[in-house]
Amino acid sequence: MSEPVVTMQAARAWGFCMRGVRAWCRRHGVDWQNARRHGVPVSTLRATGDARAARIADQAERQAANAGDRS
Repeated sequence: MSEPVVTMQAARAWGFCMRGVRAWCRRHGVDWQNARRHGVPVSTLRATGDARAARIADQAERQAANAGDRS
């Protein structure tokens, strides 16, 4: 199974505004354009050490596991 990726669509659905996500990317050295186009792998989120990013990674992993249960 491939690593879950958090897309901007998912971030919006979880209540994050794009202005805030863009600022977060800048603070943590994450390429905004790449994140916008392809999402952010959960390992990248965890590597920042940011508690909120870790919770988002947890959510993405749960969703990926649940989607795998249905296939």
